[in-house]
Amino acid sequence: MINNPFEIDYLNLYKIAEKSAAGYKSSKPFPHAILDDFLTPKAYNKISKIFPKNNAKIWKTPTNVHTVGKSVTKNGSLALKELSYSKDTRSFFHELNSGLFLTFLEKLTGIKGLLPDPYFSESGFHRTSSGGYLDIHADFSHLNILGLERRINLIFYLNENWQETYGGELGLYNEDLKKVVSVSPIANRMLIFSTSDISFHGHPERLSCPAKKYRKSIALYYYTMPTADRKKSSILFPTDPKFTLKGS
Repeated sequence: MINNPFEIDYLNLYKIAEKSAAGYKSSKPFPHAILDDFLTPKAYNKISKIFPKNNAKIWKTPTNVHTVGKSVTKNGSLALKELSYSKDTRSFFHELNSGLFLTFLEKLTGIKGLLPDPYFSESGFHRTSSGGYLDIHADFSHLNILGLERRINLIFYLNENWQETYGGELGLYNEDLKKVVSVSPIANRMLIFSTSDISFHGHPERLSCPAKKYRKSIALYYYTMPTADRKKSSILFPTDPKFTLKGS
């Protein structure tokens, strides 16, 4: 076992990736994998404790027609998110950006040459309050600051005692915007999926959790050098009037 602060058994993780690779590529509506109990209980509790408090100055809540009640971590001084993070937070994020973890992602997804975003420019902590939602969308295609193409989304959920009645399942939708998979945001679950112009996902129904409870997650994104067959695109919301489905 390779030692690390979060007790990730990489040798076993690589075996899981190799066994799951074919299923990942063939999964519908687009390649994805759901890994439950990703961390040991001890390591999960450590990560759960570092999630920013509700009143922390780290949060910003951009509200528009497509998203309500969703807060993300804002940049700290020098426009760097890391300066607002605790030591354990930085350690965990760096672990998931390490060569060890990138190797796992490559084995699972079949995508070679994966690179992290060292600035965490779009990634970090996310939370959504009661009544909040996020419309169905496909994410932006390229990270302009580095000139890289976005290839993988990783979402790690931190919601203990999450009830089905709260809602908040992340839907994965096909090109016709029909929901194919619902992913409940339960504690210690990791969702990994390949991003493209048709990797539609979201939780458009309003949350009905208690007022002081949040839907909490950590999001990290992974990139490669740009591929020749993909043009740059911004985030795509099918509810935009100008949006048309491919083939329509």
